[in-house]
Amino acid sequence: MAARRERKRALLTIALAALVASLFPMPSGAVTRSQVDAACEDSREQLAEYREAQAAFEDAALGYEAALNEVERLEVKQDRIQESVESHSGDLDLLQDQIEEQAVQLYMMGGFSTTGIILSASSVDEVLATSEFLSAATVGGQSSINDLVAARGELNRFQDDLAVAHDELKQAEAQALDLLNAQEAAMKAEQDAYAKLSGKCKELQAKYEAEQAELAARRAQRASGSVQVGSFVCPFTPGHTSFIDSWGFPRSGGRSHKGVDMFAAWNEPVYAVAAGRVSTRNGGLGGRTVWLTANNGVAYYYAHLSDWAVSSGASVSQGQTIGYNGDSGNARGGSPHLHFEIHPGGRGSSAVNPYPTVAGACR
Repeated sequence: MAARRERKRALLTIALAALVASLFPMPSGAVTRSQVDAACEDSREQLAEYREAQAAFEDAALGYEAALNEVERLEVKQDRIQESVESHSGDLDLLQDQIEEQAVQLYMMGGFSTTGIILSASSVDEVLATSEFLSAATVGGQSSINDLVAARGELNRFQDDLAVAHDELKQAEAQALDLLNAQEAAMKAEQDAYAKLSGKCKELQAKYEAEQAELAARRAQRASGSVQVGSFVCPFTPGHTSFIDSWGFPRSGGRSHKGVDMFAAWNEPVYAVAAGRVSTRNGGLGGRTVWLTANNGVAYYYAHLSDWAVSSGASVSQGQTIGYNGDSGNARGGSPHLHFEIHPGGRGSSAVNPYPTVAGACR
């Protein structure tokens, strides 16, 4: 009975695999994992180390993504509470001004000065006698004091909430820093492992990863496979950058990620992926940026650079250094990386998932 269930399970697995293959066929001549293993026979242990390091980097990058999102959520929460504190502080100031005016009126009518008692009150009981006296002189006096006490209570509550939110944010920032360090250590381990692979192994592994990235993108219907961009080279020296498919990940302000974040060492040279003309800008979320419009009309967006190596309006050749990796813009204080986008229809067109294209050129 158990053997029969196992046979059915195996047949079902084969059928599902055939269905997936029919829906998302790999390109002819696709590289298989076994072919990669054969090509990497001379560096088998190094390949295993590289694959393990890749998986570790992906886990670390996903953890860091989640930590940044949590920090952003708590920053929004803290800002909202801060606005409430400021609003209630203003209301309290108005109430105190009103009661001070009423106290002055009472004094001018020959009563005792009760301003100090009123402003130091923390409960209705403490001001009962004063409020009765004040209400005899000014209509609404009792109501004003009750409002004052209530406003103080609300303000104290929001101030307590603000202190809690501040502590939560500090803890989340500390956790994000730990995960940032873990990601950078994982990036170095991956790149060190890649450097140990033989040339043939690197070539087949890169092609295999690019094809798998294309298939995954098509399955998720987030892109139509590798974008046909013409001649294309990696924005970094292959093996000097680590990245995952982060297309569509949530970003601050309800945005979604429209590129791929390529992590590399600070000031690592960044190259023109194609020949064309560049436009530079400094400011906004991207910080120091470059738009590269290739000669075939495809546009590429580079963000968070530490500096440029070209002037705006210059023509550049493919592979020319156009800038240096950094953390400018809203990446300030994070792990240095290049945010890279592809716009097949030019600068005004929609971005497409660049991961399959980048994976094919940078591995």
